[in-house]
Order: sequence, then C-alpha cells, then structure tokens
Amino acid sequence: MKAIKILLFLSMSALFLFSCGSKQLSKKDPIVINTEDAVIQQILNIRSKRNANGEANTEALKTFLTVDNAGHRYMAALALASIQDSSALEALSDALRDPYDEVRRVAAFALGQSKSIAAAKILSEAFREDSVKIVQAAILEAVGRCGTEKELKSLCVSQPYPVQDSLLQEGLALALYRFAQRKMVQPEGTERIMKDFISNAFMPARARFVAANYLARVPNLDLSPYENILINTVEAEKDPNILMFLVIGLAKTKGLNALKTLENTFNTHKDYRVRCQVIRGLNYFPYDSSRALIEEALYDTSVHVRVTAADYLVAFGNSKDAVKYFELSEKHPHWLVRTRLLAAAMSNTEYYKGQQKSYYSTKLIERYAKCENEYEKGEILAALSHFSWNYRILTDAIFPKSDTVIISPIVKSSGGQALVNLYTSSNLEKEMNFSTARIREELHQVFRKCIESGDVGMMAIVAEAIADEKNNMKVAFPEYSFLKEAQKKLTLPRDIETYIFLQNAIDYLAGSKTKTKEKPKVNFVEIDWHFINALGPKPRIAIETERGRIVMELFPKEAPATVMQFVHLVKAGYYNNKRFHRVVPNFVAQGGCPRGDGWGGFDVNVVSEFSMLRYTEAGRVGMASAGKDTESAQFFITHAPAIHLDGNYTIFAQVVEGMDVVHRLEIGDRMTKVELIR
Repeated sequence: MKAIKILLFLSMSALFLFSCGSKQLSKKDPIVINTEDAVIQQILNIRSKRNANGEANTEALKTFLTVDNAGHRYMAALALASIQDSSALEALSDALRDPYDEVRRVAAFALGQSKSIAAAKILSEAFREDSVKIVQAAILEAVGRCGTEKELKSLCVSQPYPVQDSLLQEGLALALYRFAQRKMVQPEGTERIMKDFISNAFMPARARFVAANYLARVPNLDLSPYENILINTVEAEKDPNILMFLVIGLAKTKGLNALKTLENTFNTHKDYRVRCQVIRGLNYFPYDSSRALIEEALYDTSVHVRVTAADYLVAFGNSKDAVKYFELSEKHPHWLVRTRLLAAAMSNTEYYKGQQKSYYSTKLIERYAKCENEYEKGEILAALSHFSWNYRILTDAIFPKSDTVIISPIVKSSGGQALVNLYTSSNLEKEMNFSTARIREELHQVFRKCIESGDVGMMAIVAEAIADEKNNMKVAFPEYSFLKEAQKKLTLPRDIETYIFLQNAIDYLAGSKTKTKEKPKVNFVEIDWHFINALGPKPRIAIETERGRIVMELFPKEAPATVMQFVHLVKAGYYNNKRFHRVVPNFVAQGGCPRGDGWGGFDVNVVSEFSMLRYTEAGRVGMASAGKDTESAQFFITHAPAIHLDGNYTIFAQVVEGMDVVHRLEIGDRMTKVELIR
C-alpha cells in the first residue's frame, strides 16, 4: 500500500513537470482587439450588464467561445474572467484546447478567477497536454487561485524548471504566491521559494520579484534558517521593486546581523519606499534595538517615511518612552506626524496612568478646537480613542449638543471609527473597571444612533463592528429592525458599500450561517461605443494637484465601461477640487470620494473589468471597490508594484508623467483640475 501511495503522489507531481511529451500546437498570428468590431462590442456589453437578479448572461458569453474569430473567443473568455461564474467551467475547459495560445492563456486566467475547486482539475490536465510556455505559466498561476492542498503539494515537490524557462519560473512562483494569498502555505513551498528563487542568482528577475512578494506577504513564516542567504541577497539587490519586499523577508529572520543589514539599507538607500519597508520590518525585533533608527526616521526627507515611523510607535512603542513621544509631538513640524506621535504617547501609556492620559487628551482637545483641517481633526479623534474615558468626548464630536453645529462627513466617519476602536480596545475593561458594563451599554446606544443618523460612513463602520463576532454584539442588539430600516433608506448604487456592511450585520444578528445571496438592484453604466472610439487608442487625463501635474494614459480596450464613466465624470468637472483622502506610504494614493472620507459613491456603478494587466509596476491606476461590481468614482494610484491586487481591482490607466508628484501626495491634497487631454 505504501508503494502505491508513493506512485500516486509521483503521478500527481508529474502534472506540473515541463517535459510531458505533449503535442506542440502551431503558432498563429497575434490577436488584435478592435473596439470598433461590433461583435467585440456585443461581448463587452454583455459583460457590463446584469439582469433583475444581478446576474450576468453567462450563457450568451459561452456561445462566443466556439465562434470562428479568435479575437471574439479571446474576449469572451476575458469577459468570463470578470463575471466569475462556475457554470462556465466546461466551456472554458474546451477553450483550453483552442489553437490560439492567447485564447488558451486567457481561458486559464478565467478558470482561476472562478475560484472553483473543479477548475483546478481542469487546469492540471490542460498543463499536461499543452507545451506552450506562456500558456503553461498562466495555468500554473490559475491553479494557485483555485487549487487544493493536493495541487499545492505537487507544486512544492515537482522537479525544478530550467533557469532559462523564465515564463515557467514566474508561473510557478505566482502559483505558490496565489496559494499563499488564500492562506494555503506549505513548508516545502517556502523552502522552494528560498532555494530555487531567492538564493539562485541566475533566476529571472520577474520570478525573483514574485518570490520576494511571497516572503513579505505570507504571515508567520519562520525564515531564521535563511538569515545569511537573505543578508547576501539584500546587499546585492539593486532593483528597489524587489528590495522593498526582500527587506521584510530579511526582517522575519529576527537575527542580529539581519538587523544591522536593515539599518545599513535604511541609511544608504535613496528610495523612500525601501526605507518605509525597513521600518515596517522592525516590528520583528525588540523595540530597544530599533528606537534610534525610528527616531531618526521621524525627520526623514520623505514625509511617507516620517509617517511610517510614527505609525510604528503607535503600534509597537514602549511605555517607558511615552512621555518622549509626547515631547516629540510638541515640536514636530508636520501635522500628521505630530498627531500620530500624540497617539503613540496615548497608546503606550499604561492603563493605570489615567492622569497622564488625561493630560495628553487635554492637549489633543485643545488642538482640535483650533484646527481647521478636517483630516487633522479626524486624526485627533483617532488619537483620543486610546483613552477609554474619552468616549463621551468622541460622542459629542459626532453628535454635538447644539443643532447649529455642522459636522463634516470626514469628522463623522473618523469619530465613528474612533468609538469602535475604543469599544474593541483591550484597555476598555482595565480603564473602566466596574463601570465597563455601563459604558458598553451607553456605547451600544451611540452605535444605534450612528446607524440611524443616515450618515453612510458612520453606518458602515458601526455595522462592520456589529458583524464581527469577536465583538460579541449579538446580545447587545437582540432586536435589530433599526438596521433594516436604515438599509431601506440608502440610495443605490451610490451607497452600495454601506448596504453590504448593513446586510452583513443583519445576517450576523439573525444567526444566518451563510451570507444573504440576494443582490441589491443596481444600475450599471452602458458602454457608449461611439464615445469610446472617439477617444482614440491612447487617451490621456491630466490631474493638476497642489504638488504638481500627473498625466495618466487610459486603457479603453481593457476597461471600456470604467474609462467611459471616468471620462464622463472628468468632463462634468466631478473630480475638480476632490481630495486624496487616503494615502498609505508605499502603497496607494486614493481619491475621488464626494464626501472626502472614502465612504461616498456615485449614482451609477461600473462592473469589474478584470484583464490580463497586472499591478506589476508603480503608477497603475485602479478602481476602488467594496467587492466585485461595486466600482463607482473612487480611484487609486499605486506607489509601488502591488500584485496582491491582481484580478480583484480593475486597472484602467497608467501614470505616464508625474510619478514624482504621486510620491509626494499627502492626505487631504486637492485635485485642483482634472481634464481630458489629447
């Protein structure tokens, strides 16, 4: 029996070996997509429409997989990758035998996007039958998106591909990474990432890039055995797009020599993104060993490094230095760093030092009263949440006693989040002691008031907290009709994100074991092809900001509905004077919210338009969303590669001028003018 099991295991591993003796399919001319083609327009129109039940016409798209025109088959498979309907698996399986490489490649992508276990078997068989590397690479990655532990194990132990097979190497690395994104990790897979990709100097850069992402993003990896390898790799790496992820992997070794290498990298590397990542890696080391570098980073030439350092102190600071954080905040010139240093002083002061926390709170309240920057006010409220006795101050900030006081949406959502943070803090019971039950009940009433307020930001934030079973609010809200009433008053599709959070809270309180399958009725944009084709093949948008000009090239072929909606909004002047409400150092700058806090939407939604484009470079422009088919008006620009977003967020443009401006954007920066240019 043992011998039989070994043979079965080896046969499964063989599915992923390069030399399978498979047939060589003939090469064809490249597929050219023309948006003036009436059939392609029809396919993309089907992708952009939903019936009364919120469902796409999958059956209609499947018929295009069998037509004579390869471009039409390609676009049908690509449309199915966005729709993600498992009923298309059989049709996509047939498409994996298409004579055109690109059709097979996109069919593999669509099967992976289905996230169906059944798709993994189809893909494994197709890998064995195909011999075109670009297709095999796509199949490997797709297996990572939908496969089981069995397929993962096979990938971990299969024979290595020749180094010169760069496409297969990248495909294998992506497969292991996509499995890891789904929280499926094998020690053998990590060992393979290290030995075959990281420590191999001849490995193609794109494969090493993916492997570095694996090391950075997979939680709970024990990389201590690889400290020397990673030190050498970090010291030799010249590409910041790889190095910024490698330094996190090195930090996970937790070694003394690793720390010295990180410090040297911080002090010598010019790219602020690498320095931000070094700071984030310091949480793997004792605070005392990192204190000096963090204090230096608070005055870095890059504001993003300064903010990242302050964030580190909020999360990982030390109670012995709480007073020092306060002193640093008193003289720091930047408002965001200053406020987060105060938050660090509050969060790191022991719960029993109420008098000290009260003093910090007083200082914060004084700043709040004088402050005119709504984003700074929001940050102050977040800082105040680190002391439980501020619950009434936070409540008064969002529900003032005077009806004449106007509270901005930014302050409302920030205050609502601050109250949730206070409620869920481990300090609440320590600081409130015997008053905890009474305070919790009072906060429950405030949370209900937030839901009934009609403010979609506060409603969504509180609803998300209610739906989180760790917060145990089911007892607090045995009667939850107020959630349903609040949901009825929302305007769709504008408030779709809040609608979803409320539904999750309703399901939790109702004891639903599965999420509600019924989808809200939403209007999606219809593609105006005359408008799209009039834009030309490479239309551009210029964004004038307070820090300079950003120019981005749109992708009408890949995301026509998104591009059309975006250009319409630009021409209507919608984005003029909108702000970048969210800036995450070395990740994204996000803007376009009508409220200015990220909780606002537009009156029409756009379906998700996933393509073969990836977040493999800085300056990708994607649509913000609360899930598939919830895109509206908010967009983001990436500071760095972000391949964890692939296949989940529509890419509709690329920054071609002004990346230096993107890197300088800060929270609250205004888009003074946005226009279409030729």
